Amino acid sequence: MGSSAGTRPRVLLGHGGPVIAGAAQRILDAHGFEVEIGADSRGIEAALSSSSWDALVVDVALPGAPGFELTGVAREAGVKVVILVASVFRRTSYKRQPRRLYGADDYVEIHHLGDHLPNRLRAHLGLRDAEVPVETLRELLATLNERGDDHLLEQTPRSLAMLIVADLLLYNGDRITEADSIDEALAAVATDLDGARDLFERVRDQVRGDVDVRLGAADDDLIGEAFRELVAGLDRTGDVS
Repeated sequence: MGSSAGTRPRVLLGHGGPVIAGAAQRILDAHGFEVEIGADSRGIEAALSSSSWDALVVDVALPGAPGFELTGVAREAGVKVVILVASVFRRTSYKRQPRRLYGADDYVEIHHLGDHLPNRLRAHLGLRDAEVPVETLRELLATLNERGDDHLLEQTPRSLAMLIVADLLLYNGDRITEADSIDEALAAVATDLDGARDLFERVRDQVRGDVDVRLGAADDDLIGEAFRELVAGLDRTGDVS
């Protein structure tokens, strides 16, 4: 059962970054939503099975399982609206207007969690706009902008690669799901994968200390490995198999 007249629409927010998730929760609360945060896929699945939700907002690189894999679970639980959140803040060469969203209703860039997300939730749920104090909005947008991609610097080698590739998949749903094999999908997004590898290398350069130990040796194609693993979990319709 979803929200009814006089109740706050319930939103389940899946994001592994406590600062970003907290900022998004505060802005959605100011917009009149009731929000619960799940820091990983296990927490999200538990919340979906134990309570009812009007919407799921989930990071495509959620720890445990990418957000794509939770779309079907959310639908089975009766969730009306699913919105995917891009995992990389900075501009990248592979970002474009997505044409397929793996069964989700919409997506939002991480730096637009404070402004676009509330409006898109309201539009999809058929709700009227809400007035939010300007200072509240400014404060939370500043938090999101300051935080930016700091979470990239906190990742293990594999999790960083998975995070970047999950972001890439969000913007390439049509190319990925129209491919007949993983190798064909690799060929379809070869240029974008090079952009993902460039981002991985830039993050390596930003991390202080022994980057080869923390983020993998330069010869490791962690991006390619992450791509194969994530694409193997997708069926040909854009939904998770």
